[in-house]
Amino acid sequence: MYGRAAVLPRLARADAPAPLPAPPEPAPDGGALRFALGINEAVSVPLKLLREGHFTPATLGAHLDLDATRTAGLGARFVRGHTGAFPRSSWWASEHDPGARDDTDLWVRIVQGHDLEPIVMVSPWPANQTANYTATYVPADMPAYTAWVTALVERYDGDGVDDMPGLLRPVRYWEVDNEPDLKFTTPPRDATRDVPPGSFCTPEEAATVLIATSTAIRAASPGARILNGGLYRPFAESGQAWLKALIAVPGARAAFDVLSLHAYPSDEHGDAYVRGLAAARALVPDKPLFVTETSVPSAGEDRWISPDWQARTVAARVAQGAAYGASVVMWHTLADPPTVERRGGFARHSLLTAARDGSVTEKPAAAVFRALATRLAEDDLVGAQPDGDGAVRLHSGARLLYEGVRTAPDGGVDLRTGAAVPAGSEAEAPAWLWPPAASARP
Repeated sequence: MYGRAAVLPRLARADAPAPLPAPPEPAPDGGALRFALGINEAVSVPLKLLREGHFTPATLGAHLDLDATRTAGLGARFVRGHTGAFPRSSWWASEHDPGARDDTDLWVRIVQGHDLEPIVMVSPWPANQTANYTATYVPADMPAYTAWVTALVERYDGDGVDDMPGLLRPVRYWEVDNEPDLKFTTPPRDATRDVPPGSFCTPEEAATVLIATSTAIRAASPGARILNGGLYRPFAESGQAWLKALIAVPGARAAFDVLSLHAYPSDEHGDAYVRGLAAARALVPDKPLFVTETSVPSAGEDRWISPDWQARTVAARVAQGAAYGASVVMWHTLADPPTVERRGGFARHSLLTAARDGSVTEKPAAAVFRALATRLAEDDLVGAQPDGDGAVRLHSGARLLYEGVRTAPDGGVDLRTGAAVPAGSEAEAPAWLWPPAASARP
């Protein structure tokens, strides 16, 4: 489908590095049934507030339901839970956190009730501050851990045996832990134990947990699709080396069905994002790819960072992801908090901005996200190919323009405003351009 010499072109610029690598051949099954957007931790609550008793069962359910309503309203299809945030679907939480299973039940029930596809993270310890809970990444009692995993998956597999009351459909996607390469290379913040880099969550230890967890999941739900813990640094040599060592462990590659990557480089044109996807695909070319976390801020110190740049980057992440084999791209996260202090470096990365009274304001990025979701309900980006500067071409012949300006021979739609792009006029990114000789448009 892709020419061997094809590359994803860039706009000419003085600071351009070496040419970007060629997109890979698509994975055999194309990943998801069709390309989909998602939002990481979209249906969630700050764990600190939960533990401090700020929510009753009724107000917690109302909060999560509002999150799910807003997420579905943006057109997302996937949402991802987190063992270190919400829901608390870790073995440690099940043993130490009263109500953890009830909260996971509530999360699944609300997510499914809004016709969203859940990705449930499962792990021995709450991520990412694992060293707060253990000095040894591999559980000492692996039989107890794997028995818990099997029971957890059994509760949500939809086979009528020990299912959660009110389960609407099977939970199909399970992700084993989160950012293991980060735990290996970086001392955890606020950890209660001294964990020197390179001594904790080694590729071999992570492989042990991945294989055991995968075996337990498949024992309960043979049709489940298993994601590796999202790789934090696929664009860095350290992350690539960690992934290479992981899949070299016998049984580790077969233990997951979908390659999960995270990507947070905020260079102006997304070159680091592309290089990270290409490097990971070169190591694991035979599996579908989900980008389970990516985002850029709407405000920052670099001259190019702005709400409009963030909006264009939503389209770029989607287009470049599709060209490099992704079938799901998930933004991080739904809403910025009212103050920067509550979310640190990710405080301005979301699609919405929350106020102290609970109201939210949409950023331009939210409009682009929703417009893309609308278009993807009609057309499919899986297998998209590079199409000149700053655009990809779909099998239908439509183009997704994510950078620059180009003529739209058959017209299209401006993804920021929803305004029509007249046939023969100039379209400015981000825009969706109709395929040639289109006979009818909604």
